[in-house]
Amino acid sequence: MSSVTVMSKQPPGGRCSLYLRYAQTLHQALGMAFDVRYCDATAAVPPPAMLVGDVLVAPSEGVIVGPEDIARSLNDRLGDAAATELRTLLEQTQEQWMEEWSHA
Repeated sequence: MSSVTVMSKQPPGGRCSLYLRYAQTLHQALGMAFDVRYCDATAAVPPPAMLVGDVLVAPSEGVIVGPEDIARSLNDRLGDAAATELRTLLEQTQEQWMEEWSHA
């Protein structure tokens, strides 16, 4: 399984911290290694961004990478059933993060 790279601002803002949570979920669920690269807007891939292997995960809604985007990026490797299970885990991660972020 490939690795996940999160391109993050330092300190991480909202989307950066959400993408870090997604990476942790991918590590726990699939054993995917993850790396965090702190950079600024001048980087080749500016933050916030998430890469699976060396492929940028594009947000289908235009701004924020969601569980469906990550599951879709891994569907060929996992198959439909496992990708659906992963999406559910990532949705739970997103909901938990949103709850915590709203109380911060």
